[in-house]
Amino acid sequence: MALVVVDVALAAHKFLDMYQGKSKYLLVQSRDGRRIQLPLTIFRPFLTHSGIYGTFEVEFDQNYRLLDIKKK
Repeated sequence: MALVVVDVALAAHKFLDMYQGKSKYLLVQSRDGRRIQLPLTIFRPFLTHSGIYGTFEVEFDQNYRLLDIKKK
């Protein structure tokens, strides 16, 4: 299993692009320098009126399938 830490700062109007069909993924850079494409839907539980902001731990299995995401 792999654990990746990412910092996200996404304004609410950008998240709306997902609902409008303009965006499905968020490209982020992990703290160790890797670039990771994550589905926007996994961030839905963390969405506030101002957007999605914070540090997240993303866990993958050995095949790089998403297992879990937690806000630190």
